[in-house]
Amino acid sequence: MKFEAAILRAIAHLLQHIADSMIWFGSAVIDGAASVLRVSRSCMDRAREWDPRLWDRDHDPRSDTRERRP
Repeated sequence: MKFEAAILRAIAHLLQHIADSMIWFGSAVIDGAASVLRVSRSCMDRAREWDPRLWDRDHDPRSDTRERRP
């Protein structure tokens, strides 16, 4: 009886450690994906600034010219 309980406790601890590492790995992946999406959004914003075809979407008066001058 004691031996079986010890084995079950060891299995439970092992499964808890596996679950903890899966949670840690998952949160690291999610944080990395959020960073990638943030950089992607920044790149799209920069591309929109320099692409005259996209200025019309916001009714930007600069859309009448082919290049943007700061």
